[in-house]
Amino acid sequence: MKKWILLLLCLQTGITAGSQTRFEFSHPQMGTVFRLVFYSNQDSAEAHILAKTIFDRIDTLNMRFSDWLPESELNLLCQKAGEKGCQKVSVELVDILEKSGVYARQSHGAFDITVGALTRLWRRSRNLKELPEPERIASARKMVGWKNISVYPGRSCVRLRKKGMMLDLGGIAQGWTADDCLGILRSNRINIALVDAGGDIALGEPPPGREGWRIEIPSADGNKQMLLKNCGITTSGPAYRYLELDGKRYAHIVDPRTGQPLTQRTQVTVLAENATTADAWATAIAVLGEKGWKQLKSKPEIKVWISESPL
Repeated sequence: MKKWILLLLCLQTGITAGSQTRFEFSHPQMGTVFRLVFYSNQDSAEAHILAKTIFDRIDTLNMRFSDWLPESELNLLCQKAGEKGCQKVSVELVDILEKSGVYARQSHGAFDITVGALTRLWRRSRNLKELPEPERIASARKMVGWKNISVYPGRSCVRLRKKGMMLDLGGIAQGWTADDCLGILRSNRINIALVDAGGDIALGEPPPGREGWRIEIPSADGNKQMLLKNCGITTSGPAYRYLELDGKRYAHIVDPRTGQPLTQRTQVTVLAENATTADAWATAIAVLGEKGWKQLKSKPEIKVWISESPL
């Protein structure tokens, strides 16, 4: 989904730049590989301990946000959908759900985490290599509706108002987690850092002697190289997870308004103030299309590139 943003870096560990040493670590989680790149005055042992702390945090967040794990906090919340009262959840889950509601409202429902029943249905179809029955799609669509989530940050609780609702954080969880990891590095006085969550990238201050992290992104008029810092960037599209039948490609991204997966072979790159925003809007704009994005009345402060998928 998000594989075309290229980091134009010599990815090695333990290279000294001035008084600071460059470290890189990787960790598989959330269906991708997380990479940490940072410069620090720490020695190697201290850097490894910090990396492990961050990777343990990623594992914890996966147990909160995953819609694949039956025992995840997200799925346990979905089991309570339709019940009266508010369900206590972690501050992390409250925060990501609250932010998801903001993006859903701003995008007029193009971004909608209540699409879970549909994404699970189309996930099954990709495995079986066959289209789902129309009646199953119609049934799943009845479970979709971002306005049916009530989030109470002050009480750290959430209510899912419709029985059978299923949530899917796949369009925001990696970006949120990348930002969280960057925050941990900053809290440890490491500001020169980059966190790459499978293409959802959170950037801190640039490497010593550089104006920014050198990033290459796809665009309609050829790949662009940019020097970026203190921001987030994501590319979303259908190139890596899809169902193809009779020459037609059905992407893993599902339009929550129609219940149908995207079929256009486009990719969207979003540059925003953080990776959470970039991640969510890359999904929303992929659903909206270029025309829908241009017609959106209230646009966020982001930069967008839309181009043809390379596959």
